[in-house]
Amino acid sequence: MESFPENIAHFTHGMAFMFFIFVAIHLYWQQNKSRLLWFLFYEAIFFAFIEMKDIAYLIEGVWYTHYLTRIYMSIDMWIVPFTMLFLFELMSPGWVTLRRALTLTMPSVILSLLLILVPSDILFYGIVGYSLLLGSISVFVVFMASAQYENYVKKNFSYTEGLSVSWVRTIIVILFVYLILWIFIHGYENWWGDVLYYLITITIWSYIYFYTLQHAVIEVPGILLYRFQKNENDCFELEENSHPYHFAETVQQVMEEERLYLNSKLHITDVASILNTNRTYLSEYLNKQLNTTFYDYVNAFRVEMACGLLTNKNKQTLEQIAEECGFNSLSTFKRSFSKIKGCTPSKYKPHAG
Repeated sequence: MESFPENIAHFTHGMAFMFFIFVAIHLYWQQNKSRLLWFLFYEAIFFAFIEMKDIAYLIEGVWYTHYLTRIYMSIDMWIVPFTMLFLFELMSPGWVTLRRALTLTMPSVILSLLLILVPSDILFYGIVGYSLLLGSISVFVVFMASAQYENYVKKNFSYTEGLSVSWVRTIIVILFVYLILWIFIHGYENWWGDVLYYLITITIWSYIYFYTLQHAVIEVPGILLYRFQKNENDCFELEENSHPYHFAETVQQVMEEERLYLNSKLHITDVASILNTNRTYLSEYLNKQLNTTFYDYVNAFRVEMACGLLTNKNKQTLEQIAEECGFNSLSTFKRSFSKIKGCTPSKYKPHAG
């Protein structure tokens, strides 16, 4: 007779399987929008396969067969390279090629096949060690890449909604802890441990699913050694003896007079085009001469406009003021305002700070 914990474990197992089926069905209609969604679609199918194969544990005796459980656990560890592919595609669209995908995944597949032919504890622990090594490498690489990614976004965009990958840094740590937890749980073979594993699986991938759907894919040069193709705007040729920062005296005037900052989707190439330069020189000028980023530079104009609206004591809500000044969201408005003025918009007073 099955125990209560065992029944709960089977129930949560079924929940996890149905979750990935649901995600795969939904992404089937979304995958053509970007390669990233295409990757997530096949990631969901792969996880559904992983959960489906565990149905074999319902067969009497399979759970306690050392040989079969080791093989099944080795196949579970394919999750590590497959998840790495998804994260690398997120960090650098187009980086993942067939050759790179095979390089990352085939060692795990080959080791599992060897384990079938040569049952060995040493080989199994070798697979576990390899998975932990890959997991450690992915944590380091994604952390470094995400920092570069965030820096690039703030140098080129006046907004971060849908572009920021700060959530990835959180998820990569959770995934690594999740891998260690999985090894620990399977080592002790506890039904409550399985329940915890399935619930955490659903939670983590719900989080990834949610943020991936909102993520706007952009190409970031230099991430994961991606070969960046220069934009035509970066091929602007300067006249002989001209100064790369010839626009230095007019950039602020143009921003103020034409109120470019009111465009909530303002990109650095938009401003560079008006200044008759390219985004590289404009970005360098802001970074090296003004010690700021394009993101902070534009938001400073938006905050000053917001100060005027707040001073006028009008009846606009903070949401309305944020939108009127070019901010994409209230949270970004509050964050930028507090950074520049040292207080929240609701506590702002004229001449304060």
